[in-house]
Amino acid sequence: MRLITIPPYKALNYSPERGRFVELELLESMRRKGQLEGVEMDVDDGHDLGHRKEERDEEFAAQIALGVLSRVREYCDSGKYDAIVCIGSILGFTPSRQVSKIPVVSAVHSAYHVASLVGERFSVIEATDPQALIARHFAQLYGFDHKLASVRSMSHSSTSMTKLIRDYRKEERSKASEFKSVVDDIVGSCIKAIEEDRADSIILSCTPIQCFEDPVRQRLNDLGYEEIQLISQYSAAVEMAKVMVNLKLVQAPVAYPSVSLKARPKFR
Repeated sequence: MRLITIPPYKALNYSPERGRFVELELLESMRRKGQLEGVEMDVDDGHDLGHRKEERDEEFAAQIALGVLSRVREYCDSGKYDAIVCIGSILGFTPSRQVSKIPVVSAVHSAYHVASLVGERFSVIEATDPQALIARHFAQLYGFDHKLASVRSMSHSSTSMTKLIRDYRKEERSKASEFKSVVDDIVGSCIKAIEEDRADSIILSCTPIQCFEDPVRQRLNDLGYEEIQLISQYSAAVEMAKVMVNLKLVQAPVAYPSVSLKARPKFR
């Protein structure tokens, strides 16, 4: 099975020497856990927006949508891949499902399905408040608003976490005060979601946050929260892509129609 990951954009999260180092670290973690057995995964460099805007808000999300959509079409038409995995908070997922003739999944959409599968109330941990609001909008769009207990944002931006991942090797991070600060921030948000919002499952949303899954899981276990399910969006998306490929399913054309749809319903 051959998959392709499409990141939302290219900026600090990419270097010519190391490529998409955040996603590659997450893929290595999946590989160690056996999740990529029988899977060949390529990673696109991401669309270069031509600027380094720091705010990850609705405007930024709209800017990255067309770049993702063009890549979905390109990789679908290439005939090289069995499925496409889109990561990040992208507004282009619905049109991507229209244009792609092979399975295409979104990390956000996949994680919400997984959280709904294993529990009744899930919370999302995001980097910033604008990203948190986008996450809630996606829950409403995808039909999970009734199961979304809360979206909690941190005091660390995706940019600052990406710099930490870039500047410290994984085995060195536990000694860095910045690393401890990020883990404390994520764990604190998780505990509030559990204690105040009654969440039974937690989604680590923003891609750099997911690089902290293992220490966050260990800290939650040490604090007595081992029963709380912890879900990383990228891992959920890879599993969703594998399911669609193995079941020989694609997104239903009637649900995401073009003007060439043959089985047109009489009304919508």
